[in-house]
Amino acid sequence: VRNTDFSWWGLVKNVELKDAKSASEVGGECRITFKDGTIQVAHIIELSDLEHFVTYEFIESDPPVGYLSAIHTLRLHHVTLDNTTFVEWSTEFSSDAGQAIIQDSSFKRKDGLQDLVCAVH
Repeated sequence: VRNTDFSWWGLVKNVELKDAKSASEVGGECRITFKDGTIQVAHIIELSDLEHFVTYEFIESDPPVGYLSAIHTLRLHHVTLDNTTFVEWSTEFSSDAGQAIIQDSSFKRKDGLQDLVCAVH
């Protein structure tokens, strides 16, 4: 999970580092331009090589999002039965996020997981 530049995600047009820290370390930030023109800055808030996950939040968005906050986690689980990897992508929204926002995010994550499968095969 060290490569957190989101370049594998089909919705992403361009990714650039925002500061001197890498997008693969805690505190790192990258500016993500999506194909629909939305620009968001992802801030890495937790990263574990031992537990195989990365947690991030978008700290800037143009256009603005309709909720106060959301914490996103990508977690990898080793499947011993067939030596594969199960990827979990979850989001915890602040209480002001409406159902439409949560559903939209869910659909985008599901599509993103398919993009990730294609990127690694």
